Amino acid sequence: MAKTGEPHTAAGRLDEQSGMSGVFASSFDAALQQFGIPRDVLTLALRHCAETDRYPLLGISSVDRIKIYLDVKDWVALAKARLGRPESPQDEAAYKALRAATRAGEAIVFLTAATYMEVARISSLRQRTDLANVIAEITGFAAISGRSTVVQHQLQTALATRFGGQPPAPIAVLGIGQPFAVGVRGAFVLRQKGGGTPDLPAAQVRAIETIVRVTGEYTMLRGPAPEELPDLRARGYRPENVAAVEEARLKREKELAEMLKDGTADRDRLGDLVHARYLYWELAHHLPTALQPYNMDISDFYAKGKESLTELLDDIPSAAINITLADKGFRNSYKSWTGNDIRDADAVSAAIPYCDIVMTDKYVAAQLAKSPAVARHGTLLLSRLADLNNALSTLIAARSTGTP
Repeated sequence: MAKTGEPHTAAGRLDEQSGMSGVFASSFDAALQQFGIPRDVLTLALRHCAETDRYPLLGISSVDRIKIYLDVKDWVALAKARLGRPESPQDEAAYKALRAATRAGEAIVFLTAATYMEVARISSLRQRTDLANVIAEITGFAAISGRSTVVQHQLQTALATRFGGQPPAPIAVLGIGQPFAVGVRGAFVLRQKGGGTPDLPAAQVRAIETIVRVTGEYTMLRGPAPEELPDLRARGYRPENVAAVEEARLKREKELAEMLKDGTADRDRLGDLVHARYLYWELAHHLPTALQPYNMDISDFYAKGKESLTELLDDIPSAAINITLADKGFRNSYKSWTGNDIRDADAVSAAIPYCDIVMTDKYVAAQLAKSPAVARHGTLLLSRLADLNNALSTLIAARSTGTP
């Protein structure tokens, strides 16, 4: 069991949050105590579960809420505010405003796979716990679907528009939990030992599934304690495999940056290079299936020419954002590429097409300022919590009065 250092509290009744009562409420309390989870941080997660009958998808009531994505730097600031140690009055105001808006159903704050990766990189269990507490409290583990799933659908949509095909059926982009954030649509479902449906009332089955789901999401976000690692590794836990994928992507960026410096890559053709690299590394595995409705193979597709392929990529929302950020980064010959650049690009390219407000760092915000790839979505791209405070109150007021 991971020790958190924060006392378990019994604030609120479980039956008020999720419909559980009696023995199941007691079981939930026992689970919270066993895993060292403060009760109040899971209130929103319980509500998300109660609002949906298609877990891990969010309930229909979430559609009209103001959608927000926060950068990890913002979560660090909010964690300090939650602990009563804000670095500025704006941080404390942001924490209170986000907590109030999400509890009131006025806003919903999302995670991406990049958020989970950032938290997992932190070695201190204490720091991960502080982050897990504030993230759980304000997001309820709401998440944007994995980038591969989203980009595949965006590609199919762009192809249909360009070649006059049938648009793909809509997909659910907004859901709940870490598996959903990495593109996995599964969920814990209670079964008997032989695999059949339990002989229990439906409400009890749902209560048990909810307990496992929300506590499981919290522990995945917080990560393991040092003493848990040997057993987890014996069961196949290999976080270094994820890090290796990021390292390979980073290596490619560094190699191109070096080639641009020494002249082995033509800086005058940088735009073409960045588009071509995205097409190869991010879309090549999707193309054969996506092209089938048009009786087109890869050779036919590439024969459309550079201009047509560039226009197609720019019609794919997440691709356009990622390509814009990469292009601007490579044009800065003094830039030193880091893993944070990879995670930032993944985060904003996932969040901008689906959120009203996206928080990022100053560098990314500056690179994407006035970019058509962002402007077409009408998303507010901000870097300071003080700006978020102003924007959130304005949007809430506009929604309440019906102002566009």
